[in-house]
Amino acid sequence: MNRSKIWELVDRAVCNKWSVPEFQRGFVWKATQVRDLAESLWLDFPVGSLLLWNSDTHQEERVARDGVTPALWIVDGQQRTTALAILFGRKPYWWGSADDWNKIQKRYDIRFDVAAKNESHFVVANAAIRKTKGDRYIPLGRLLVLDVTGRENDQKILVNLAKDIKVQGLCDGMDAMEVYARLDRVRKIREKDILSVTVNHELEDVVEIFSRLNSRGTRVTEADIYLGVVASKNPGWVRDEFLPFLNVLADSGFHVDPNLLFQSLTAVGIKKVRFKEINDSFWSRDQIEPAWKKCREGWKRTIHRLQNYEFYLTTLCQRKPHSLRLSRCLIASLKRAALIQHSIGLFRHLDSGVIVVRAQQPLKRT
Repeated sequence: MNRSKIWELVDRAVCNKWSVPEFQRGFVWKATQVRDLAESLWLDFPVGSLLLWNSDTHQEERVARDGVTPALWIVDGQQRTTALAILFGRKPYWWGSADDWNKIQKRYDIRFDVAAKNESHFVVANAAIRKTKGDRYIPLGRLLVLDVTGRENDQKILVNLAKDIKVQGLCDGMDAMEVYARLDRVRKIREKDILSVTVNHELEDVVEIFSRLNSRGTRVTEADIYLGVVASKNPGWVRDEFLPFLNVLADSGFHVDPNLLFQSLTAVGIKKVRFKEINDSFWSRDQIEPAWKKCREGWKRTIHRLQNYEFYLTTLCQRKPHSLRLSRCLIASLKRAALIQHSIGLFRHLDSGVIVVRAQQPLKRT
């Protein structure tokens, strides 16, 4: 078991010394969870250890590729590591798109309320907070990147910030040194220790470990586990095919659960949606590629038809205002009936590209 400073952990994620294996899911934490992580560290609460994987054979990262292979892979702790990078305002190497990262930074804008008294000192910034003038709500990254022991200029920055806060009339009953101490306590989050354990198992064992450990954290589905199997048999497929298509669907306004998309693939390829019933031979490239092609086309056709049907209903209500209420009900019913979270018998009439689904739960529609 090893100890690492939080700033060291973030630095390793940024510099590609630690990365995320291909079977890992994307970042799924809510902004409030990132805020709570910061507050837990500030209160010196335990935040758990990391499980790292030392593999000489695994080469496939979840998003980015590079000529230099990471020394260790994060098996348990990706959400926390990514959240810490967000708090520092530093993009992990495995996060492929700079534009997406900038959006994440805005969405997960966690700030320290230096003038807070009874309420929480850490808040998720909203429009009102962002418009607030002065330095009452300080972005955490502004404090966490400061190394006052190693860089003299950083200490000056913190001293000047404390003075400015007093000039602005904030923190009644506190002098500049007390404000400095409050700010420095937040800054010292970067110096806290995180424990990590390193394993040297085969990929299949690591995926199983990942499943068992994450059963107590962010819920792991069967699809998450079998994506690991696919990643081992078809290096790069998850990163280059599966994940980008999820983004294509999202750009169309439909946030499809990865579990559902994966079930769609197996339904097309082998007419089964229970992963445990699927023979390992299905995951070979010569079988999965034709099934994946049909799966993509089926989803595209389905979404196209749903979009056309919604456009038709919207046009109808514009021509006949009295049907507006009925039209809205029809659209809502359509989404409930056709946009699903889990299903059995996902695809019929595959050759014609028509998808008939049995609905259970609605998808998230933007």
